[in-house]
Amino acid sequence: MDKGEVSRAVSDHIPAELSYDCRACAARHVSGALFQQAGLAGGVRLVVSGRSARLAPLAQWPGPPEAAAGTAALVLAYLRLHGPATVGDVAGFLGTTATELRRVWPSGLAEMRVDGRSAWLSADRLDALRTAEPGPLVRLLPPGDPFLQARDRDLLVPERAHQQQLWRMLGNPGALLVAGEVAGTWRARQAARGRLELTVTPFARLSKRIGREVDAEAETVGAARGATEVRVRVDTD
Repeated sequence: MDKGEVSRAVSDHIPAELSYDCRACAARHVSGALFQQAGLAGGVRLVVSGRSARLAPLAQWPGPPEAAAGTAALVLAYLRLHGPATVGDVAGFLGTTATELRRVWPSGLAEMRVDGRSAWLSADRLDALRTAEPGPLVRLLPPGDPFLQARDRDLLVPERAHQQQLWRMLGNPGALLVAGEVAGTWRARQAARGRLELTVTPFARLSKRIGREVDAEAETVGAARGATEVRVRVDTD
């Protein structure tokens, strides 16, 4: 079945507080996070072909889980990618509560203070944290990049107005990363004859050097999408 058809059917069978009004579709949708988590436990997978997305049975599905298992490994994986992080940060990413997560919180972690809050990191990552330095890289991160899935958004993007530009209810843009910091957003549009048009919206004016590196990154994006021509527009309004 088409993903949208399944979503509508599910929305009709759940409490109203688990869904929200979508202005673009003029309809009420089930929460995306809940839809994905329940779908995995329910034995369905997403099959994408071009612009269509359908749900199909998950091969070799073992049945719904009877008990939580392996949660500590997920916590360690989150801390490896996004640590130091608070219990609340990890709980928000996993879709649970800090109270529940503390029951399976792994031992042997290093505790530190980040912006006045207790945060945690695997002890074997302390040396890497202490010696970390920002690199000169410029990257155009896609909307679903793991770097953007961290829950400490106030640290990643301090300005609330910039957070609202980057993390939206629907249709998130990509992120412009400069020397380890989120410096803006970007969107791509497929135009006629294989041309890809990228609009980059920086949070502050870009230097000429960074502008050249953005152009080089855009070529990489174009190659990945099979575009024969890439045009970049920097939106400074």
